[in-house]
Parts: sequence; structure tokens; C-alpha cells
Amino acid sequence: MGVRNVMVGLASAAGGAAVVALAQAQNPKPPATGPVKPAAAVAPAVATEPAKAPDLSTMVTEARTALGKLRDYSGTFTRQERIKGALSAEQVGEMKVRTSPAGVYVNFVRPEASAGMEVSYSAKKSKVAYRPAGVAGRRGFLKIDADDAKFLADNRHPVPDWGMGPMLELVAAAAAREKTLNNPVEVYTSEYQFATRNVTRYEVLMRRPHAFRYAAKVVVFVDKETKLPVRFEAYDDPRPGATTGDLLEAYSFTDLKFNTGVGENSFEY
Repeated sequence: MGVRNVMVGLASAAGGAAVVALAQAQNPKPPATGPVKPAAAVAPAVATEPAKAPDLSTMVTEARTALGKLRDYSGTFTRQERIKGALSAEQVGEMKVRTSPAGVYVNFVRPEASAGMEVSYSAKKSKVAYRPAGVAGRRGFLKIDADDAKFLADNRHPVPDWGMGPMLELVAAAAAREKTLNNPVEVYTSEYQFATRNVTRYEVLMRRPHAFRYAAKVVVFVDKETKLPVRFEAYDDPRPGATTGDLLEAYSFTDLKFNTGVGENSFEY
């Protein structure tokens, strides 16, 4: 598999503009009228109450079933991560995912500092092909291990874990860990709109600090029609006097298309 250079961004300025326009409109919000606010600051549409039907376990089961029907999906991937104490700008890119054997490709188009960054992974090859943004990317793709320490110093998750499936399992594992330790887990639900889709917002609180806790709060937005987890957020403990902790990470999957025939050539770089 040889290294080849790829045009930065989507295939045309119009394609890049479409990704940017979509990303600008994807912050979660209640289904009421009014300006879209950042996800961390949005008020719920109705007063939240403990999840009843579907509960968190049922949601995870339904989402796994929905994901199990997918051979592949593509769309817009948006992420924001706290690295070394600093929250990055939102990074937006074109994503292609194959579920089995696993494959992930992302080409970031914004912000300017990230434009041109590309990552590609195929379980058939095991290595990650990585092209940095900017001048460093002119040398083409680097081949690195999925758990490359230098890469993970600037990214919270390895590339194979960038899809909807791994994000769902992260939520399930975090809640299961707390229950195994006999720690309280509180789950609240509310109705939202996200990227023009009707979603159920699951807010999972894990208030008891310990060394193995993933986050104080995780939030997952599940599409009511497809049952797929289309957005994930994780928060730290609130600072004194605050009601919400610092955002640790957020990942969104929008403008999704399913089972279009994403092949191995999508991951060959």
C-alpha cells in the first residue's frame, strides 16, 4: 500500500462549504424556537426526570441492534477535545466508517489550523495512515500504530475508536463500572433537536469520584428514528459555584448515509 497525496478538504469548495454549513447548525437544542446555543449551555425542553422507557440499558441494546445492521456509514464528523487542560476549537471533517472489518477515514476541513489533517485506519492493515495539517502534511502520510503515544498526546482516542459504536460502548462501560463498584448512577432524559433530527438526550451522572471513573457526567443524544447515538459529550466535576463541569470531549455524527458500499479503497493511503 503506497503513500499518495490527497487533495486537502472535500473534493470542491462547494463540498467544503456544505460540511461547514452543516457543522454550524448542529448544536443540540430543545424543539422550541429560538437561537441555537452551545450544547453545554442549552436548557432542556421540559423538566428532566429519571429515565423510564427506554431506560439506559434498553437504549444501549437498541443502539447496538441498529449499529449491527450497518455495513458502513458516512457523513460529517465534529469533535472537540480538552488536551493538556485546554479545550480545542471544534474540528469538522468528512468521515467514512466501515463496521466490519473495521475501517475509519476522516479528512478535516475546519478550522484552518486543522484543515488538511487526514487519518485512515483499516483492521486489514492494522496501521493508521496519518497526514498532519499544515506544512508538515506536505510530506504525505505517516504510518503509525493505532496506540502511537505521540499521536495520543494530541488526541483523546485512537482512530479505531472514532465511530458511533465505540462511543456507545464507552457510555455503557462507564455506567457498568460504576454499578460494579456500587456507586450511584443517575440517568435523566429529555427531548431535543439535533442537526434537524429529533433525539432523546440521556444525561448520565456519576457523582462519586474515584481513580477509574471516566467522567462526572456523560451525555448521549440518540436519534429517535434510527436509534443511533449521534452525539456524545463528557464533563468533569463542576468547579465550586458552578452547575456544570468543564467539557472534556464532544463528538457528533451528522448528515449520515448508510450502507453505501464503503470499500477498502476508502482506507488505502
